[in-house]
Amino acid sequence: MKKWIYLCGAACLSLALLTACGQGQNTPAAGTNEIPEGAETLTCRVVREDDGSLLLARIDGGKSDVYTAVFRGLEVEEGDLVDVTFSGGIQETYPAQLGEVLQVTVRQEGFDDLCDLYLEVLDDLMEEDRALAQGITQLGLDLSKTRLTPAERSAVALALGEEENLPVVEGTWQELVDQGYINGEELIWEDGLFLSIEEKEKTAEDQVTFNAQAWRSGLGARFFTDCTSTRSANGHWSDYKVGAHAVS
Repeated sequence: MKKWIYLCGAACLSLALLTACGQGQNTPAAGTNEIPEGAETLTCRVVREDDGSLLLARIDGGKSDVYTAVFRGLEVEEGDLVDVTFSGGIQETYPAQLGEVLQVTVRQEGFDDLCDLYLEVLDDLMEEDRALAQGITQLGLDLSKTRLTPAERSAVALALGEEENLPVVEGTWQELVDQGYINGEELIWEDGLFLSIEEKEKTAEDQVTFNAQAWRSGLGARFFTDCTSTRSANGHWSDYKVGAHAVS
């Protein structure tokens, strides 16, 4: 995966963790023996990991509950659930920055790398037809019809924007029309590309079937239809298979 640095301009929080640990173990910061009164703990999904730099989505949060951090001496992978205990409050930047991190725990259960799977799908859509994105200055993204949480969807949008070096606007096609991004009368987005993934009827917890599209206009779009992926017992989603390709 490409290295990423957030366009939003918020500086990543450095979480100095000096003791390496395996999954399910606690890693306190240097000099920390006890968790002080008033400390908070957030449970987050690791959406992106790159050489210790993490993009986190609060598991029970809303679309703005996305954080960046740097973990040192802690083995994590995309899809892990982590409990982050911190003091000092939360700086209201976007992504948000936590106060002093006191302890980090990687949970043994709850792994799910669906965010990573959908980022792969979006990357493939972009690479499949680069001419479709020629001259664009922004991306639109709709993941509202997937099982991802609001925070996970926003974290995926941030990661996608970093990979493409473009701002990403979240919303459905109609919402982007209503907001003036897409010309709904002429069916064209002159300086943007609309991406979406829509899951089909849910049949099982360990399987997902979905359609994906990259849309620029009524005569410029690419579709992946009836895509499928299966989740293993350890939570990893398999490489997806495309049922059919279509263009317009």
